[in-house]
Amino acid sequence: MIRFKKLAWLTLCIIVFVISQGTLEAQTGKLSGKITDEDGKPIPGVNVLLQGTRLGAPTDVEGIYNIINIPPGEYTVRITSVGFQNKIVEGVLIESNQTTTLNQTLSEAVVQGDEIVVQADRPVVDVTQTSSVETMTRENIEALPVQNVQDIVNLQAGVVDGHFRGGRQGEVQYQVNGVSINNPFNNQAIVRLDRSVLQEIQVISGTFDAQYGQAMSGVVNAVLRSGQSDRFEYNFETYFGDYVAPESNEYFPHFNKIDPTTRRNFQLNLSGPTFLNNTTFLVNAQRLVDMGYLYGRRRFKPTDRSNFENNIYNPTGDSAWVAMDYSKEWSGMFKLTNKSISGITISYQGISSLSESRNYNHGWRFNPGGLSTADRFSLVHGLNWTHSISDRLFYSFSLRQNYVNYRDYKYRNLTDPRYFDAGRPRGDGTYDNNIGGILQGVDMGRFVQRTNAGIAKGELTYQLNNIHLIKAGADFQVSNVEFGTPGQLVPTTQNDSLVLIPRRDLPQYQV
Repeated sequence: MIRFKKLAWLTLCIIVFVISQGTLEAQTGKLSGKITDEDGKPIPGVNVLLQGTRLGAPTDVEGIYNIINIPPGEYTVRITSVGFQNKIVEGVLIESNQTTTLNQTLSEAVVQGDEIVVQADRPVVDVTQTSSVETMTRENIEALPVQNVQDIVNLQAGVVDGHFRGGRQGEVQYQVNGVSINNPFNNQAIVRLDRSVLQEIQVISGTFDAQYGQAMSGVVNAVLRSGQSDRFEYNFETYFGDYVAPESNEYFPHFNKIDPTTRRNFQLNLSGPTFLNNTTFLVNAQRLVDMGYLYGRRRFKPTDRSNFENNIYNPTGDSAWVAMDYSKEWSGMFKLTNKSISGITISYQGISSLSESRNYNHGWRFNPGGLSTADRFSLVHGLNWTHSISDRLFYSFSLRQNYVNYRDYKYRNLTDPRYFDAGRPRGDGTYDNNIGGILQGVDMGRFVQRTNAGIAKGELTYQLNNIHLIKAGADFQVSNVEFGTPGQLVPTTQNDSLVLIPRRDLPQYQV
């Protein structure tokens, strides 16, 4: 056995310092602005609070305020000052990695407790934006005809089927709450996220900041929801569908038949407080089945034997139509968030999926039972810690494990008797009016791929003054990647007969 061992994806990023005037590069957002009176003079000591949270800040002598470390979402901002009308601004949108500017003018109060309510407006063009960023909030996502993150990404300008501006899929950096979920083996996302668990998603298609050093074509950052602390919520969603066309033919026999169970999805969400103090949970479970539109006809069984020399065939199949390009998946997400310590937020999140799939192979359409099946288990989980030291300084730290176990073969055991009963695949190009196909045997291909990656990421953010914000961060990742053939059955001639010999000394690779 040949094995190659080396340490891959062991990366300690150079600490990056960023000085900015309008952008906060973290998984939270920032609210800033200036409060003035009707004559345009700054008002010091005005309290600016985000209702329903503990977040807020007073204005300084220049009437300027800054509130950092705000989770993304839509907020109502309350502005109060002695001698002035209280003002409530509704619909203030906070986006991760962005600064929202909210400037307001207060009028002198005629009656004590006088209050005015206004609706926040978003600028048509953000002149402070220096990169191509599209941010989709939870409200936007719920209004779109999408089901998962990939559907949302494909709706963005310059993205076609996961390809950013003509680049390859392996050039896109996928993140959950700012930490990579890419598989080092092919640099593609390990898990698929349902829209119901998303608080926000950002798609960056150009001019990446230094923190996205592994991205070449694009960056997709998904921010997960958290449970509500004051109430329980639940949501159930399902849909059914099929692939239908006016006419069917020998390649698409089912197109003129409607079966709504061909594509089916069931999704359940539960969230709310727990019995622990200041602790919330969010649970998501999903079942997705897509039987595809490519079918084969089971005329032959893998163990059938035909006389290929004389074109004599002995099919024993039932001629049933069998799905040959299908996917069946169980997936789920769990998040637990604790805020019992003042200024500290601790959360654990786990995202997992278990799937079975088969890729269509035209040569096996008369013997679909001989095709291999791919099984895939993936897990992304870890802890996040955020500590607000003051109203100008906070840091965050994340520990994450990304794990994938992919297997593609007909039978798990190399010496399974069914391999020898069916034998190697054999076909005839003249069968069925020269259509041809594989008429006996099973797929002898065997492939496995396992990835186990550990990631540690830390960030420190400091509001230096009313204009400049400084951030430092480090990202450390260690990965173990294994892939290759877990043994193979090799056709060998013994005593003038062709037999299958198990071989386990084939190349395996460990990166």
